[in-house]
Amino acid sequence: MNCEKIIYNRFILPFLNKKTGIIGCELEFPMLNLSKRPIDKKIALGLLNYFLENEFTVDETDTLKNPAFIVNKYGDCISFDNSYNNIEFSMNYGDNLIDIKNRFYFYFKKANNFLEKYNYIITGFGTNPYKKYINQCHVSYPVYNMVDEYLHKFDCELTHSYPDFPAYLSSVQTHLDIDIDDLPKTATLFAKTDFLRGILFSNSPDFEFGKTLCFRDYLWQKSAFGLCSKNTGAVDEEYKTIDDIKKSFYKRSIFNNIRDNKYYTFYPIWLDQYFEKNPESDINQFLSFRNIEITYRGTLEIRSDCTQPVYDAFAPPAFNLGIAINADKATAFTDEFLSGISFSNSYLRNKVINGEIIDKISLGDLKEYACKMVKISEEGLLLRKKGEEKLISPLKQRAADLMCPAKYILENKNNLDKVIIEFSKTNTSYF
Repeated sequence: MNCEKIIYNRFILPFLNKKTGIIGCELEFPMLNLSKRPIDKKIALGLLNYFLENEFTVDETDTLKNPAFIVNKYGDCISFDNSYNNIEFSMNYGDNLIDIKNRFYFYFKKANNFLEKYNYIITGFGTNPYKKYINQCHVSYPVYNMVDEYLHKFDCELTHSYPDFPAYLSSVQTHLDIDIDDLPKTATLFAKTDFLRGILFSNSPDFEFGKTLCFRDYLWQKSAFGLCSKNTGAVDEEYKTIDDIKKSFYKRSIFNNIRDNKYYTFYPIWLDQYFEKNPESDINQFLSFRNIEITYRGTLEIRSDCTQPVYDAFAPPAFNLGIAINADKATAFTDEFLSGISFSNSYLRNKVINGEIIDKISLGDLKEYACKMVKISEEGLLLRKKGEEKLISPLKQRAADLMCPAKYILENKNNLDKVIIEFSKTNTSYF
């Protein structure tokens, strides 16, 4: 098999008719039992059934014939990602993030109103603050079952001790349509600014509430997914051309396939080796979890951003959209800022999410860079004339203070229950 052709057809061809400016996002949130007991699956399914009575329909069921993915006329989807501890609102693509935001908050308020009578709540954390009170509460859906099997099957001395980790973490994933001619430089830009988003959006303390600001990175990279070559973590490659993007896939790994309608998992194999002997269709089972992804949907996916407090839920998608619109200016300023600094993207990301000082970069310079990048994003959003710039208003203060939600959580960890309620609120001063 020709690996280059397989990769081109799967990951590059979908970009041919894309234009920068369309956006979709997936917003995951921990659902908590405020009684500090495990989630009752019946209540979680009851929430889906509640939406089924209110203009949603079943799109897919799990292996037990329960609703798994439900959709409405807008193409928005509500589901539980891997676990009934983690609810996901997948908002369909559109050219106006304000419209998407308004639909989300409508669903979110209805969901929390339903859950209130059970003393449950959906809140805005990247790692589940009630981890010690809950269990895996796995959703029995084929691909989730396969992932669960893989994570446990290859749990070893090289991995951490949390093979159930998908049950305990939440993120916001931004999908951006990007013109194919701009794809290499835009993907490179988002890889270079991964550390900046760690400064602005980290909201995932470790389960013991130590100093880590984004424990999600560790959970992904030190799991069995980390045994895959370049399938997790920050992207240290720089793309000049589409050919560079294609080549970056060769040494990424596949760890599952389907035979006779059944999933099989195996130790990761590089794609260029795997497709010497296996059918082209197996590329459909390729899964990767890098911070910046080129997806088969024809989107540039930014997946390293933590779930935010609910009132700021759309700050990451809005920031990312503005940067994509104003990519030339953002690239020039970022290259200037990083000039003479030889650190890799992964080094910079690891430093900031662990609350450490970056050598050769003063806090003053870092604040100036963060503030300027927020301004550049705002300028990009203003060009669209849709009011989306309001969504990044809170980032101005975050950048000036180098303050992210995780730092606030750690400062108030003795009042965690209060923070949980605070981070579940939808009221904002900038709408």
